[in-house]
Amino acid sequence: MRAGSLRLWLTWSWRDLRRRWLLVTTLALVIAVGTGVYAGLGGTSAWRIESNDRSYHSLAMHDLRVQLPEGGFAAEGSLARAVAGLRDASAVTAVVERLVTPTLVEVPTGTGPLLVPGEVVGMPSGQAPVNALYVDGGRGFRSNDTAVAVLESKFAAAHNLPAQGRLLLSAGTPVEYVGTGYTPEYFQVIGRSGMVLGETGYAVVFMPRAAAQHATGHPGKVNDLVLLLRPGSDQQVLREQLAAAVAPFGGTVTTQAEDPVHRALYEDARNDQTTWNVFAFLILFGAAFATFNLVNRMIEAQRREIGIGMALGVPARRLAVRPMLVGVQIAVVGVIAGIGVGWLVGRAMGSVMADLLPLPVWVTPFQAGRFLQAAVLGLLIPILATVVPIIRAVRMDPVQAIRTGAYGAARSGGRLLSLLSKAHLPGRAYLSMSLRNVLRAPRRTAFTVLGIAAAMTSLVAVLGLLDTFSAAGQANRAEVAHSSPDRLVVTLDTYYPLSSDAIRAVSGTSGVTASEPQLAVPATLTDGGTAVDVVVQVTDLGNKIWAPTLLRDTGRKDGIVLSRKAADDLGVEPGSTVGLRHPVRSADGFRLVTTQVPVRALHPDPWRTFAYLDTGGAELFGLTGTANQVTVVPSGGSDELRSSLFRLHGVAAIEAAGGFAEVLDNALAQFTGILRVIEGATVLLALLIAFNTAGISADERTREHATMFAFGLPPRVVLAMAIAENAVIGLLGTLVGLAGGYAGLRYIVSGFDQVTPELLVEPTLSTSTVLLTLVVGVSVVALAPVLSLRRDRRMNIPAALRVVE
Repeated sequence: MRAGSLRLWLTWSWRDLRRRWLLVTTLALVIAVGTGVYAGLGGTSAWRIESNDRSYHSLAMHDLRVQLPEGGFAAEGSLARAVAGLRDASAVTAVVERLVTPTLVEVPTGTGPLLVPGEVVGMPSGQAPVNALYVDGGRGFRSNDTAVAVLESKFAAAHNLPAQGRLLLSAGTPVEYVGTGYTPEYFQVIGRSGMVLGETGYAVVFMPRAAAQHATGHPGKVNDLVLLLRPGSDQQVLREQLAAAVAPFGGTVTTQAEDPVHRALYEDARNDQTTWNVFAFLILFGAAFATFNLVNRMIEAQRREIGIGMALGVPARRLAVRPMLVGVQIAVVGVIAGIGVGWLVGRAMGSVMADLLPLPVWVTPFQAGRFLQAAVLGLLIPILATVVPIIRAVRMDPVQAIRTGAYGAARSGGRLLSLLSKAHLPGRAYLSMSLRNVLRAPRRTAFTVLGIAAAMTSLVAVLGLLDTFSAAGQANRAEVAHSSPDRLVVTLDTYYPLSSDAIRAVSGTSGVTASEPQLAVPATLTDGGTAVDVVVQVTDLGNKIWAPTLLRDTGRKDGIVLSRKAADDLGVEPGSTVGLRHPVRSADGFRLVTTQVPVRALHPDPWRTFAYLDTGGAELFGLTGTANQVTVVPSGGSDELRSSLFRLHGVAAIEAAGGFAEVLDNALAQFTGILRVIEGATVLLALLIAFNTAGISADERTREHATMFAFGLPPRVVLAMAIAENAVIGLLGTLVGLAGGYAGLRYIVSGFDQVTPELLVEPTLSTSTVLLTLVVGVSVVALAPVLSLRRDRRMNIPAALRVVE
């Protein structure tokens, strides 16, 4: 092609671009949203994994950890001596003994004292060589500190607490905290049940070991040990040696990878990326469908000009240059805007994640590979979308292409349109044209519907995730609140005889109308190669205060009651037998054994962590006649009773029975921030698709509208027809989107066994979500023609009715 001819085509395409600048811009934005969200969501996993790696390295996260059973302690120095006696002790580079024990924490706030459960972590003064303390406010420990503390910073931030202040531990022990921070195990806050509790309702207090021993009443005692290994050491060999060395203490040995927070952070990073990829693909899919459809319609709107060119003998390849240049311009503008959209989405996701998961080191490097993929897609989608209709247009017979009419060669309604034309529809004749217009070009209608459906699919999946977790919380509330919903669970700092002063003091506290002592013992269920950590509660299963709902009860008094989730994970059912690895108290402490117990029944609570034995089950643990929890029913306000119980010796925690549902609500509120980013992109994409559809439809039907105006129909009637037609398309797209969204939700939820293994999550779409999706999908698409009303009012009717151009 000669330079002069190329200049002509460029000038002509530039004229097309200026004439349709609004449609071209919004179409480029469709590309930008699709590719930008694809790029922005694609980098979150890499960010999180790199941030995790750097954060754990900066605080010297342990390689191996020893934990003694609940209520078990060892003399200070005994665990370290056990490490020193290992055959390969030279592979150990650092050892730290700690005391980790439950407590209650009361802190003053602007609205009065705040009383929450928590735990004290006693560690070395100064900077620990293993699991070091990161301080983000105030100061850390000094070597001469004795009776100060550092408060876990996420809890402090959630309650707007100062970096330094005073707090009270169980039994009213005063403590001054000099800073806020956390160690690697508390990058997320996990309670003693093993579930993520969030930062609002659980306070972790870090103290020098001697101060912690004094404050909790365990002088000279430890129950936790962490150590580092020399790089290249055989971790499994050291683990086996260490397990044998601490077996007399009843200790269990875990690796860094088995730490629940460590595992959750890395698994969430990878599994969440799968979820974000689903959303990114759906939005990109919607953008691609919209682009193919809208570019196709733009080119078909020029078919008369192409037909005239073919009739004058212009070669097809030259006729293809002009629309191809428009496609390339759309692609370039879309890619440039897409990089900006991707950067904005990435910044928004990074900001939300940094708030949700505060780490010592948080990095968000530019993901060049993902953005390059997005840029290539952004170029290919509009160019391919242009090639297909161009080939179809230049192969068309010139006489057919030059035909006048709103659809010309595009008419292909077929038998359905023929049947509809014979049917008598209610209302005025021009109103029935809306439905006929939908069927007149089924291919383009289908593409428009699918583009809107893809956008709605993402919206439904986002809202469905919120519904799914809300349904799990409601199931938990229904189970724990079916009797005595206001009850409190008082956890003691160790196991006490049922006739002890500590239990009598709790039961006899003013404001308690009923009480029931019980045992809560951490254990592990095993079946084949599957292991599930649980808290076994030994209680009277006929208890009038509260007892779990028994499903498929076999009636075996010695059987264990499991959640549906635990039973499914283990592949057992009522009547089966399951292994229970649990501590047994002996004369010199605790030892771990595995006992085969029958499965008596299931319970409906979605948390798999809870398991139940009848009162005779205390014999399994060597704890007959003892309790470490007391369920109490308050006669009035629970706040007054909490304050009274807080002052009692031996009380380590006071929790509402429905506390775990509140935990889930808090976690859901944090997760919502990320979903809102995706939700906003989805609604924007649907709006852009609707606007472009309306704009191109208005261009295609300029002569139709001019004819109706010439016969006296007012603009508002023509607008009503366009709204009705778009409403039908919007309804079809939304219905398909609802089906696709539910299918996408099921796919996303199917991977949650790795993300939230403790929780039974079943895909749920609420009625409000369905109605909201219908309203948003139909209204956004239906109201888009309103934007063309001003142009219709200013239409030059004689010019629009001209046939010769």
